[in-house]
Parts: sequence; C-alpha cells; structure tokens
Amino acid sequence: MFYLDLTTPSSKSLIWTNAIFQRPASRIDDVGQACIPPPLRVDDPVMMSYVKTLPPIVCEGERDWVFVDNGTLRFTKHAKETYGNFSCKFYNLVRIHEKNVTWGAVYANVQEGYRIPGDFFKVECKSAKGDNSSVEIHAGVAYTHDRASRPEVDLTQGLEGLSIAIIGFDSLSRLSWMRRLPKTREYFLGLGAIELEAYNVVGDGTTAAMFPMLSGKFEWELPKCGLNKKDAIPMDEFPFIWHEMQKAGYLTSWSNGLSGAFNWRFLGFNQQPTDFYTRPYFYAVRPGRTFKRPCIGEKRTSQVWLEFFRDIFLMYPKRRKFLFHFYSEMTHEDNNPITRIDGELKESIEFLYKGGYLENTVLILMGDHGARYGKMRSTLQGKLEEKLPYFSFLFPKWFGTKYPQALKNLRTNVNRLTTPFDIHETFKDFLKFGGTGMGNVSERGISLFKEIPRERTCAHAQITSHWCACLPWKNVSADDADVKEALKCVLETINNYTSAYRSDCEELSLESVTQSLKLENQPSRERPGRTDLTLYQLTLYTTPGQGHFEVTVTYDQALGQMSTGGKEISRINKYGDDSACILKKDTQIKQYCYCRKRKKN
Repeated sequence: MFYLDLTTPSSKSLIWTNAIFQRPASRIDDVGQACIPPPLRVDDPVMMSYVKTLPPIVCEGERDWVFVDNGTLRFTKHAKETYGNFSCKFYNLVRIHEKNVTWGAVYANVQEGYRIPGDFFKVECKSAKGDNSSVEIHAGVAYTHDRASRPEVDLTQGLEGLSIAIIGFDSLSRLSWMRRLPKTREYFLGLGAIELEAYNVVGDGTTAAMFPMLSGKFEWELPKCGLNKKDAIPMDEFPFIWHEMQKAGYLTSWSNGLSGAFNWRFLGFNQQPTDFYTRPYFYAVRPGRTFKRPCIGEKRTSQVWLEFFRDIFLMYPKRRKFLFHFYSEMTHEDNNPITRIDGELKESIEFLYKGGYLENTVLILMGDHGARYGKMRSTLQGKLEEKLPYFSFLFPKWFGTKYPQALKNLRTNVNRLTTPFDIHETFKDFLKFGGTGMGNVSERGISLFKEIPRERTCAHAQITSHWCACLPWKNVSADDADVKEALKCVLETINNYTSAYRSDCEELSLESVTQSLKLENQPSRERPGRTDLTLYQLTLYTTPGQGHFEVTVTYDQALGQMSTGGKEISRINKYGDDSACILKKDTQIKQYCYCRKRKKN
C-alpha cells in the first residue's frame, strides 16, 4: 500500500500536497495487490499552475522550392509560379559515422518526378535567369529494392507478422500527457487504446527506459559504451530487439534527434542500426548536439518528424515494421511546448487509422519518464510523476477476437506494476508467442499478454527503492542523528565521483535540506528473510553551484553502515554549463561536477 505521512512536512513546498495522498475508496481490483499506484490528481492545482497551452508554430522566411511526395521529388506551386523554369542539382546524404556526414555525387538538372534514391538529400536550384537560387535539405522515404524484397520469416508461432509502431516523447509522465495532449488522448482512447496506469521506471533518464525496453538489460549489464571510457565499444552488437525483427523480415526504424538516447554520453553506432535512421538528416540540418529551432525551411521540425513516420507506411504499406520514433526537444526541458502539436499528433494518428495502416499494426504512444528537473519536479507530486510515464497501446480490432485471453490479460495489467522490461518481453511475443496464463513473479520481465501477479513488488521487478512509486515513506526530521550520517554519506559519495578531477571540479558541501524521508524494515538481499535495512530519501542543495539532489541512502543496521551510489542519486535541477570543463573527460559525472573556473568567473 502506498502512503506518505505529511503531518510534519520538512519544507513549505510540501504543505499543499497533503490532499493528493488521501487514499481513495479501495477498488475491487486493488484487493491483495502489493503495489498500488499513488492516487495523484491530474487537476492538482499546483501542477496545473505550470501548464500553458502554446499556439501552433508558424514557420516564416524563405519558401521551399521542392518537396517529397510518395518518394518522388516535386516542385512547389509557389516556385513554379514565381521562378518559371528552374533547374536543380540533387545530392544524396551519405552517413560516414554518428558525427560525420557528407554529400554524394551530384545529379545535375533533375526534373520534377525524380524518384529519390535515398531518404535524405540536398537540392540546389537556380532560376533560368540565375538571379534567384535555393539550397534545401529534405527528408523523404525512398522506395528501395532491398527494403521491398526482404524475405519474411513464417511467424505463425508469433503474432503473425503484426507490426509495432511507437511514437514517444521525452519526459512526459502519464498525468502530464493527460494535461497537455488532450485532443490526441481523447481520439486515441476513442479508437480503443489501452493505457497502463502503474507503469514504473526502473532507473534515471531516457537510457534507463530504452536499454531495458529494447534489449531486456540494464545499462551495466551490457558492454561498456560510454564516451571517454576505456575499452568502450559502439552499440552495433547490442541485443536490441530490432535486430531480431530485421531477421524476421521487419523494416526497422529508430528516429531521434541529435541529443538522442544512444549518443549524448555513449558512442552510438558504427553502422546505421536500423533501416530508417534520421540522425544523419538532423546532423546535416543542424550540426551540433540539439535541433531546438522549431522550423526546417517552411516546415515545422515536428512536422518533418511526423511526416517521415507516416511516409514509411505510405511507401511500404504491406511490409512488417518495427518503428520507434522518439522526440526529445519539445518536452525535455519543459513539457509545455508539446501542446503546440496536440492537434498535429492527433491528425497523424487519424491519417494512419482512416487509411487502414493500423489494421495490422500495434500503435504505441509513450513517454520514457516524467519531468526530471525544474520547478514542477521539485514538488512532491512531480517527484512521483517522474517515476510514472505515459504508456498506451492500440491494437487492431481483430486482435481481441483472435487472442481474447492475451487482450484480457493486458487490460487486467492496466493497474498492476509494469516496467520497460515487461515491454521487452511483450515485443518478443511478436516473434514467438509465449502464451497467456499467469506471469512468474520471480522474473523481472513479464509479457503483458500474461497476467501480472497481484503480489508483484518493486523488488520482484528489480526497481530500486529510489525509483519505486509505491512505498510507505514517512517524514523524519533533518536533525535526526541517522539523517545527518546519511547526509555525510551522500556528500562523500558525490565528492568521490569527482575526486579524480579535483583540479577541474569543486568539492561540494551541504547548503540545505529540503526534504527527509524514512522507510523502515526493508528486506536485505544479502540476508534473505531479514528486514533490518532502513532507507533514507534526502532532498538537498549543495554548494557551490546550487546543485539540487534527491538521494536514497541505505542504512544496514546489522553492519552499522550507510551506503548509496549513482543509481540512487538524481540531479533534479538544471546544471547547464556548470560541468562544461569535464564533458570531454568523463560525461558520466557531469551532474556532480561544478567547475572551478566557473566559480572564479
């Protein structure tokens, strides 16, 4: 059961949150359930005070001369009327590696109706008189023999070649999605979509969602792939599910921007990982780490991203697909910009549904986690929402007829504890269906086509206490002697991470404590049957630099030891350029480092 004693709040910022933790009347399906999601309110007044609906983006400036339609180069009506006859040169975009692209051989004087040979290209056009010109970089899905003729493996033991198409957004909790994408959500639910209400993260940030979902592994269970790490390797051979999908005849896609899950602090891929891969395009358009400008030519960046997703269906309507299109820039730092595309996203889903493209496709809409920092995250509800991202499925109508028990189990699991590891096991069922029945609580990943046992806890699912949303935390005074020892442990741990770079990074000390919580009688993994662990969850500011951290510390009473580590430490405010001095040396400690030179400035 989830509860939180707020009778003695440790900071003024918590006083208003009492109401959100009043338990609702017990539901029948809650009886005997070990982990129940906290009863958070979508209309909580404090959370609603951060919501702003922004107007759609209008792109101004130079008008495009060309566009792509059905894999074909077309000249815009505006360009033909304004410049008459004009000539264009065409260059295919060539990916060299993750941070290097170039342009292929030039095709001179290409005409309208030219079938694009690759997904990304540059065109240089000139008017007949030579007094006007245009240089544009475009994305469009090319029709190729390799993609069209890929052999398909017999999947009668799976789900018969059913496709998976995922649209995801960074930092969107379940409730934030409900607040900011009401048109999309209403339409999706109206089609029969199923939302998971107890979907819980298993770690910090995007990669803690992506690695388990795509590989069934935690980051530390995979080979080293971090930037500037000894013996690190690219991720080409990682057991991502899209490799198995490709072998079965699926067309695969991973579409993210430059600040993507596998590139910001990792080596990325030597070879293009999927059939469709948009990183080279965004790198060509905007060399650098991010692409925050809202327009590419006369199109909205979100429009380009959504149209590329749509065009894969248009160009390959009958092919099996595993598509994962994930967008960070509109939600990572602030959730409100996503309100600009609520109508656009709804229209994209409507286009796919009415066009019949979802008749053999499971469409998934999701967030990877809730907001990780900022004012919204600093609230108690924001703290819990970070752990509970949005996740929903839309199955073809025939699926429930052919697999009634699988769909029934999925609906049963809506309020059961679920994780990215479960999504991975569910994906595997598309290749070889493991049947229905009751899931095994001892397995950290359970297909959602099986029933998740009521007795499943975060410990069963290998979610550490730091990330579990259904634990009985209680307030404790920051003056408590054990809390002081826990704070000492936190500072020693953080400073140990940066000690090898002390000439670059300041040693941090405690500035203030904004919240201190306690969780007693927790089981010990090392001593089965013993419940002699006490957990402390501390929210604090460090100095210099005003770092805002939330940390879970374990007190082993038998050993008299306090301990914590990187998996139990969250940086919950922006650190911007505070750690710029360390990024080329060790990106893994960026959240802990406050640069000495910055202090002097």
